[in-house]
Amino acid sequence: MTRPPAAPIYTALSIPTVTARPSLSCLQWSADGQVFFLSKGSVYILTPDRGVHSNTQAPGDVQASHVKWFSTMIDFNPREFHYWPADSHEWGTLALGSMDIGLRAISCSPSNLTGNGGCIAAILSSNMDLSLWHADKNTIKGEWAKLCEATPLIAELISQGPHSKVEQTLRSQMTCLSWSTHADFAITPSPCLDSSLLATGTRAGTLMLFRFKDSSLEHVATVEITSKWITHLAFSRWTTVHAGESELMLSYGAADGSVGLVKITQALSSVPSSSGFTLDYAIQTNVEKSDASIFQTSNTGITALSWIFPQQAVLVRATPGVISLWSDGSPTLRWSGHRTLNLCVQKISVGSSSVQPVSGLHYAHHEDALFVSLFDGSIHVIKSLIDEPELSNTSQKLGDQSEGLSGILRATFARAEKLKVSKRDVNRVSGMIPYDDYSVAIWVQESAQPANFNYKYDVLHESTFIGKPDLNHEPLTSDMILLELSTILTSAKASSGSTPLFILRSIFLHLKDLLELRPRVLETLIANADTFPPSPVLPSWSGETDPQFRTDFRNSLKQYLFGCNVLLSLRLRLSIAEFCWAKYDNVNRWFLTIISFVVLRVLCRHASAVGACIQESDLPFLMRVIVQASLPSAPADLRADAETLTNVLASNIPAFSRDSFERQGMQETCPACGLPVYLESGTEGVCSAGHSWSRCTVTTFLLSTPNVRTCVGCTRKAFLPLSSRSSASAPNWLPPPAQSWVVEELLEAVSRCLFCGNNFASIF
Repeated sequence: MTRPPAAPIYTALSIPTVTARPSLSCLQWSADGQVFFLSKGSVYILTPDRGVHSNTQAPGDVQASHVKWFSTMIDFNPREFHYWPADSHEWGTLALGSMDIGLRAISCSPSNLTGNGGCIAAILSSNMDLSLWHADKNTIKGEWAKLCEATPLIAELISQGPHSKVEQTLRSQMTCLSWSTHADFAITPSPCLDSSLLATGTRAGTLMLFRFKDSSLEHVATVEITSKWITHLAFSRWTTVHAGESELMLSYGAADGSVGLVKITQALSSVPSSSGFTLDYAIQTNVEKSDASIFQTSNTGITALSWIFPQQAVLVRATPGVISLWSDGSPTLRWSGHRTLNLCVQKISVGSSSVQPVSGLHYAHHEDALFVSLFDGSIHVIKSLIDEPELSNTSQKLGDQSEGLSGILRATFARAEKLKVSKRDVNRVSGMIPYDDYSVAIWVQESAQPANFNYKYDVLHESTFIGKPDLNHEPLTSDMILLELSTILTSAKASSGSTPLFILRSIFLHLKDLLELRPRVLETLIANADTFPPSPVLPSWSGETDPQFRTDFRNSLKQYLFGCNVLLSLRLRLSIAEFCWAKYDNVNRWFLTIISFVVLRVLCRHASAVGACIQESDLPFLMRVIVQASLPSAPADLRADAETLTNVLASNIPAFSRDSFERQGMQETCPACGLPVYLESGTEGVCSAGHSWSRCTVTTFLLSTPNVRTCVGCTRKAFLPLSSRSSASAPNWLPPPAQSWVVEELLEAVSRCLFCGNNFASIF
């Protein structure tokens, strides 16, 4: 058998850390496009530089690294823990993990939950403590701070029930966790609410469901599952039953190896808000436990539990040396029920064993194959998931058989290590995930010598973060890239909350070196790009601008600016165009113009609906909106919306004069010299003395304050919302023409870049 030539290593990043625990959560993608690596004492957060625009380069040698990474971390403090003996002195409540506290599991929420549009990391310690973390200012390079300690909140909730002190303690001790994605209710535009669920399993055998709310957790439901510890949880995908209702399955694994299912249904109901301007949405959650076990008990315990989707949901349970599959039957699959596959030992080192824990599971749709990585550095391939699952050990093609892939992984380990590698060196793989849906995988490996009893070797822990084509597929062709690009542009859902950095990560990876595809990529980007989302239909409002109304106004803006699939698709197209061809301004400018027209339409419709509340202080901003929406290049219906807004302002403000207010709104005073700066000077405001100022991409006013946020994807800037002030008495940093309640609520609603859709980063 001829071994193919060695593929390049895209990334080889050394991370000095204590040995990581092998699990499916050791290495995982977040919906912000970041990789979370869980070690014993810290969480390392790595962001690929593809698609990220930064003033500083990501560390790494350009010649040696195909993909470089920005990094930050969550610094866990082991001295902050819950003291369980204060709750109960019974032996059954003893937490052995408190003897050497470390991190046990992590689960990332869907994106767009925090005030800056990011995700939340739920971290479980060996002491069975649960804490929530988020990036306060910069998700890529900034500090991740603790939002809350959830254990005391959960313990207080459980103490209100009719349980003994011992049972209350066991119900508070969490052993596993999993965070679902946002439910898709098939409503356009998608409502601005959190439809995800955080599930935790406990030592008492109970399942608890929570929802993130106001920087903490809101209890949704508690289900009595089993008398055993719950050790594993895995969500399937949400399935839309009909508009306003979605359901999924939550699988749980118990300490005895058994696996069961819980069906969760979420129904969306809407009622007029207290102000009456918009609708208030509420989610009704129904939880139904299945009495029958999917997998029976196993004396060896569970090492991994996950769902894969070969046209239909299939549940995968991993126990030492065995992979078990289950499907409830579907016309798209040619098998149903249970399948059990025994793994074989691949003798690649002295530590090789088929009973090692599973460190990665990935189903490749294009190959109809499940790739299973073990802690000993071996890979096992299960093929034909649609027809009849079987282990792939007999193929004549190196990249299609289990031992062939393990050999490639071993060769990569030898190339990445600085010292000579022998059979005594075990390449322990604690986590493995795909970078794309084709041929590139990333994993964490560490060199170990289990037969070497010299403690000096054992204390030199260093994990290596590897990114490399794994050669299990045919070479990626241009047609495959274009097909994936087209699929992403037409199927991306705004309800998922995912950022373009996450959605387009595989495209960013492959387009860098494929500039010859430019004509065909442009053709794909332009196709159907002139489609506009539905125009907002809003009721007229003539009440007071009290806090409740302003909240409803803000939520409505956010819903129409970030809840439409069509607008998300436009932002994805712009991100690709700017990433690949920054020098071709005509392409980028075309997408920018379309997105600007959509945003202006949303602003015109909202301002017209609340015309009775508009004050003279709001006019400088609204006149800018009217002027831009009235340009000859604007669509006819947008120009009509601008005319409607003009008439609304004229009828509600007695002193309104379009000419005079237009002159006032179209110019500002240079902060340096006091000379006028006109709006038509472009994205960079320049006065006649030559002073140049950047403009806020949300309001178009001059950025004359350090209280600014910058998009990590395109570096466009905007004012920070006033809610980020350290105290209510802090000064208002908006320039005088922008000190308007409409501008304030717009800045609050825009938690992400209006143009590329990525997160903002800030200093203050």
